[in-house]
Amino acid sequence: MYSLAVLVMILMSIVIFSGPIGFLLTSKKMWNYSKEKKALWIIRRILVAIIAAAGSLISLLLVFNSIPLGPKLLAMAGFSLNIFALKREFFRDK
Repeated sequence: MYSLAVLVMILMSIVIFSGPIGFLLTSKKMWNYSKEKKALWIIRRILVAIIAAAGSLISLLLVFNSIPLGPKLLAMAGFSLNIFALKREFFRDK
């Protein structure tokens, strides 16, 4: 039972924290700072894509499973923040 609780905690942590981390990585300050250094720019973009993809997939997994409403709402919020972070990263000008 302990390992199941740890697994659930890890999944919920990814859902909860992936959106804000992606949101912070796409902030104007981080965007301008990494724009000066090409390697940092590429690493940041890859990191945002990986974090947002993982968070979105786990969020969708939680949304479509039969779980209580509270975790579903957290998963929907995490999914929307991840999509918003991806939009800010790859479609900033549009």
